[in-house]
Amino acid sequence: MSEPRKTQRITLAKVAEMAGVAESTASRVMNGYTHNFRVRPEVRQRVLQAAKSLNYRPNPMVRSISAKQTNLVAVVGWASDGVNRTALSEAVRVLRTAGKHVCTTFLDPDYSGHELPSWRVDGAIAHQVRDYSDLKELEDHNMPYVSINGLAGPGGDAVNFNEHHGMDQALDHLIELGHTHIAYAYIDPIRPTARRTRHTSVEHRKAAYEQILKHRGLSPVAGYDRYDHDPLTYCQLVLRGTNATAVIAYDDVTALALIQAMHTLGISVPKDMSIVAFNDEQPARLATPALTTIALPAAIAGRTAGELLLDRLKSDEPIPSRTVTLDETLIIRHSTSVPRAKSD
Repeated sequence: MSEPRKTQRITLAKVAEMAGVAESTASRVMNGYTHNFRVRPEVRQRVLQAAKSLNYRPNPMVRSISAKQTNLVAVVGWASDGVNRTALSEAVRVLRTAGKHVCTTFLDPDYSGHELPSWRVDGAIAHQVRDYSDLKELEDHNMPYVSINGLAGPGGDAVNFNEHHGMDQALDHLIELGHTHIAYAYIDPIRPTARRTRHTSVEHRKAAYEQILKHRGLSPVAGYDRYDHDPLTYCQLVLRGTNATAVIAYDDVTALALIQAMHTLGISVPKDMSIVAFNDEQPARLATPALTTIALPAAIAGRTAGELLLDRLKSDEPIPSRTVTLDETLIIRHSTSVPRAKSD
C-alpha cells in the first residue's frame, strides 16, 4: 500500500524568492497595501506572476491579524433558486479576485437567516431580503452589505431586476402575435414560502401587468389577483372559464405546473394556450415545449453586487445607499404562437 502523498503549502517566502524580492515586499503586494508603500509596476507584476505560478493562496487568518481585517464576507439569507445561485457564484468570483473569502452557515429555507455568523466578518451579501426587518442585525452592526434580488436599508446597496421592463416585453410579444386576452398567474400552493412573506417581485409583476395592459387599452383577465388556486383549478376557472388565449406565469415553476395541469385538461401549448414565464432557469429550456421566458441577468447582478461591496469595503467614508436595477430580456422559444382562431 503506497503512502499518502504529502502536499507542501506554498508560503509567501517562496513567492518572494521566485520574484526576487523581500518577503515584506511580497506581503504588501499580495495584500494590496498602499499606505506609505510604493513599488515599481514591474516588481508588482513579478510578485503576482510568481504567486500565480506557484498557486499561492494567502492564509486569511494571518492576513486578518496583520491587517486588522478578516478578509471574510458572509452570505446571509436563502439562495434557493437558479437565479440567486448564479448571482452568488459571480459575486464570489469578483470577491475572490480581490482576495476576499466568502463564507456561510447552513441556510434554512424556513427562516430568513439574515443574521451574521458567530465569527467576525468584514461584509455581507444578503439574499432574498423580503422585509426591512431582516436587515436589522446588518444595520445595527454597521456592516457593509449588498442585497441581491431584495431590499436594502440605508447602510447597504441593492441589485435588483426591472420587473416592469420584463413584463412589458412579455406583453409586447404576445400582443404582436395577436393575443388580446392575456391572463397572469401566481400560484401560492405550489411553493413553500418562508414565513409566508412573498418576494417583492410578486406584487411588482402583477402591478406591471395591470398598468401595461391599461396603457395598451386592454383589460386584465379575471383571476389575475387570486393566488390561492391550485394549478388545475386555475386552469379550469381562469384559462378555460374565460376567453384567455395566453397566460404570463410568475416564474418557470408556475409555468411548468400550469402546462402539466393544461395537459390533464386537454389544453395544448401553444396551439390552444400560449405561455410566457419569468426567470429562465434551466427547466425553462428542458420543458416540453421549451418555455418562452423573461430572462433575469443573474450573472451581471452577481458581478455588480461584488463590485459594490468591494467599494464599501475599501472606503473610509460612509457611502449612501445605492440601488442598481437591471433590465430583463425576452427569450423566445416554443411555448408561444398566434391565437388558435388566427391559426385555424
